[in-house]
Amino acid sequence: MLENFVLLLFIVVLIGSIVLKISLVLALLANLIIFIIYCLIKGHKLKESLNFVYQGFSTCKLMLFIFLLIGMITGTWRACGTISYIIYNAVKIISPKYFYVGIFLFNATVSLLTGSSFGTSSTAGIISMTLSYAINMNPYFSAGAIISGCFVGDRTSPMSTSALLIATITQTDFYNNIKNMIKTSIIPIVLTIITFQILNLNSLGAIHNVDLTSIKSDFNFNIILAIPAILIIILAMFKVPLKYNMSLSIIIAIFLAYFFQNMSLNQILRSALLGYVNENADKSINGGGVISMAKAILIVGISSGYFGIFKNTDLLKSIKLTVNSIYKKFPQLFVMEILSIIIACFSSNQTLSIMLTYEMSRENIEDKEKLALNLSNSALLNSMFIPWNISGRIPIDTISAPIGGIYFSFYNIYMILVNTLADIWANKKHH
Repeated sequence: MLENFVLLLFIVVLIGSIVLKISLVLALLANLIIFIIYCLIKGHKLKESLNFVYQGFSTCKLMLFIFLLIGMITGTWRACGTISYIIYNAVKIISPKYFYVGIFLFNATVSLLTGSSFGTSSTAGIISMTLSYAINMNPYFSAGAIISGCFVGDRTSPMSTSALLIATITQTDFYNNIKNMIKTSIIPIVLTIITFQILNLNSLGAIHNVDLTSIKSDFNFNIILAIPAILIIILAMFKVPLKYNMSLSIIIAIFLAYFFQNMSLNQILRSALLGYVNENADKSINGGGVISMAKAILIVGISSGYFGIFKNTDLLKSIKLTVNSIYKKFPQLFVMEILSIIIACFSSNQTLSIMLTYEMSRENIEDKEKLALNLSNSALLNSMFIPWNISGRIPIDTISAPIGGIYFSFYNIYMILVNTLADIWANKKHH
């Protein structure tokens, strides 16, 4: 009874913060305090309860460090001109005849480089949506193509913190998970391209002198500026640990910013920490830095504290018993899809959706690699369909698109449908 009351309070606090527009970080912190009080009521000492929180937090320490590096990358890549160079060249080759496919592939490429749906939407996403409005393309289809592209990398990039979180909590090999994710995404990506091209057939648009000079004017462009991004991919292929891979990319970006863009070390450091700011540059180029990841770091840090409490107490016991009985009756991925959508409705962020779905499912899927893959095909992808979940809300708001655009994210839709149907088919063959 106490457990149900605590969980109800947890949901009320989260939904209340959304309705009253109170910071999600404060709501998560309030819930952490509620969980600690629950531990005390159940007879655990304060020191022991705080140790539970630390146990959860310690599972994500490396991931939080990676978040810091990602923040530095988004700042230094902007400062040295890497992002501007990629955007400038990508936009030039996008044709109105293949507009939706073009911006899907463009945003997918950038998200594979950055590993972040938020980071991609704030760079390539803004550029793509600005282009869409400029040539009168359908804003819903355009938004769907952009968000689809954003999630390709959010799921399968070597720099993806979501993929890293899944590898961390399931205790599986990160690069092996990426390989499995790529295999299961081929058919959905092909279907996504076909769908967006069909939608493009009746769309009339023409790129009339779209101004790219503002992107180029503030940087000394050279093909060398692509090195920090290319290096990330090459080192990832050789399975170089992520922290070393990203650190090297940051060092090279600093070198390029200093020698090619004539920035002072003080300006570069400021860009790495507080984000790149240049009043003369295109607005979509400004931003990034460790500060841009502060909210994500706090959300993941606090949420990981819950994880320790869930593992060491009976807080989720009654719900898990119900979930376990459902898992015995239906295909695993199908159950996980439904479960993760329900969780996403009240968890308000992708990180918590992944963690709670894992905690509810881990006893039912013994194969850790399959568990990791199922999480990447469910909780990682479907939380963005909930309008108040920041997983989809932040990217859609960032690109100034209508909220309904999230429901045209065909990559996410096909990833869920194709892999769930494949799992149901495999389940039938075994029974």
